[in-house]
Amino acid sequence: MGISLSAERDAGEAIERRLNRARVQLAMDAPFLASAVLRLPLRSAGSISWCATMATDGYHIFYNPAWSAGLAEAELRGVLAHEVMHAVLDHQGRRGAREARRWNVACDLAINLMLVECGFTLPAGGHMDWRYRDQTAEQIHEALPETPGEIEKMLNGEGLPWENDVEADGDDEDVGCLAGLGPDLIDPEDRAVIPLRDADAPDKAQLRELRAHLRTETARQMRGWAAGRFQQECAMASEAQIDWRAVLRNWLHDRIRTDWSSWPYAKKHLHRGLYLPSIGIESPGTIIFAIDTSGSMSVDLLARIVAELRSFRETFPCELIVIQADESVQSVTRFEAVDGTEVPTVMTMQGRGGTDFRPVFAWVGEQRWTGSVVMIYATDGFGAFPEAGPPFPVIWLMMPEGAGSVPFGVRIGLH
Repeated sequence: MGISLSAERDAGEAIERRLNRARVQLAMDAPFLASAVLRLPLRSAGSISWCATMATDGYHIFYNPAWSAGLAEAELRGVLAHEVMHAVLDHQGRRGAREARRWNVACDLAINLMLVECGFTLPAGGHMDWRYRDQTAEQIHEALPETPGEIEKMLNGEGLPWENDVEADGDDEDVGCLAGLGPDLIDPEDRAVIPLRDADAPDKAQLRELRAHLRTETARQMRGWAAGRFQQECAMASEAQIDWRAVLRNWLHDRIRTDWSSWPYAKKHLHRGLYLPSIGIESPGTIIFAIDTSGSMSVDLLARIVAELRSFRETFPCELIVIQADESVQSVTRFEAVDGTEVPTVMTMQGRGGTDFRPVFAWVGEQRWTGSVVMIYATDGFGAFPEAGPPFPVIWLMMPEGAGSVPFGVRIGLH
């Protein structure tokens, strides 16, 4: 047993030395990655089931010593660059409500095309498809089929991304995922990964600043076609930082109090029959959440909207009106401010025709409101707009591939 443990320790130390050499060599061979590859810490995760190869939580780079030891030097540098790019471009944070495996494949395709263009060597089985050469991870995700089996067929049956050493059988439990995420995009808040993280790891705000700095450093030195593609990914990463809920909070600022308020009651105690005061938010009036249910909105996009809507309901304890509309208003559902009713996880979508935003604004204009009104319209933005904006704030929650501009209100991209 002692010999076995000693051999394992020696092997671990050997691959650690190789990885450190690879990191230094990578910084020398690819100066545009130098700041990032030397700033992000490496962590051995050989005994962890979710790390069969390499992975990142957006800051740490986790590696399986046994798998890493089987790579050639050039492949080791390539896979390190791959994980660094995931972290710098905030691919884990940009996932949102997207299905994990499909999103991971999209990010891998976006990264691998850039790395190969820059002369890197990747391990065998890495996804490469030059049809996506000029697309961001978000665009690639929308172009991919919706099921794992269909994705693999389209990618010439090469199997799952190289981070997986398993068969594509559609069973998420077999791919070494952590908390339902993709093979190498790890949730930093998952309890399984916390013991491996640095005690002094940057918090979310510091990490955003660090990523922005690393993106700037990388873009400044990158050249050629890959530089343009990297800039596109950077733009998506920057836009993904905008929180539409934060924008809404700014609009509600005048109705927010920092002292104890008896209205609305603390929502988490209502189910116990206790009507206790809550901190902070007075009733802001009515918020209208309109959903574009036209035929141009895919089932995947509509599912993401429902997820955002459920999150919104938990964040803002006010009267909520949910409108489904395509070329006309299809349904109107009301949720009272503090009745404890949650938005269902599955909603039946009504419509699927053309897109006309005017009927929703006309319906809202016909109602008699006793307080303030704010509208959120989740859409891809392709439809007929009213000639003039309404006398209340409007947030256009724009889906990926959505229209580039809106005639009034604030446009926020959901990616």
